[in-house]
Amino acid sequence: MRRSASNVAAIGFGAFALIIGLALAYRYYEPPPPPAGAPIAAAPLFAHTFDNADGQPQALTQWQGALLVVNFWATWCAPCIEEMPDFAKVQSEYAHRGVTVIGLAIDNAGDVRRFRDELKLELPLLIAGPAGSELARQLGNPSGALPYTVLIDPSGQVVRAKLGRLHAKELRSWLDERLS
Repeated sequence: MRRSASNVAAIGFGAFALIIGLALAYRYYEPPPPPAGAPIAAAPLFAHTFDNADGQPQALTQWQGALLVVNFWATWCAPCIEEMPDFAKVQSEYAHRGVTVIGLAIDNAGDVRRFRDELKLELPLLIAGPAGSELARQLGNPSGALPYTVLIDPSGQVVRAKLGRLHAKELRSWLDERLS
């Protein structure tokens, strides 16, 4: 009788461990990123409204249908800070061609406002906070690292993406390729 009681206990413990293991695996499972070159829909981006650095809500749908550069960044990220003046310059150069460059800050409004004012930046800087990291993941950045930049075409597809500092020359190349 003792053997069967211990067998029942072992089976019960095993079943319990299996259920807990499956629950944890489901909770922390991250699907693999799409294969290289597979289109990524930017629909999750356009479902959001974020405040700008001055606290005014900005619906991302206002840029739907345009050639859009979205840069995920933060004021505490050195490569992000280095590339931001380039993004502002490219925004100014390409605005007349229907291109918009926006920065989604994984940051707080006060720090972004000070940074914007110090550099006299005139491109839209929105405060995404921690939600921005999840949004970057949905747009092809599985690590959530910064900076991360995507180019979204007018049909709403991510057509280019880069993790790491993006230089103005490379960004211009992306845009010229799409605008030609």
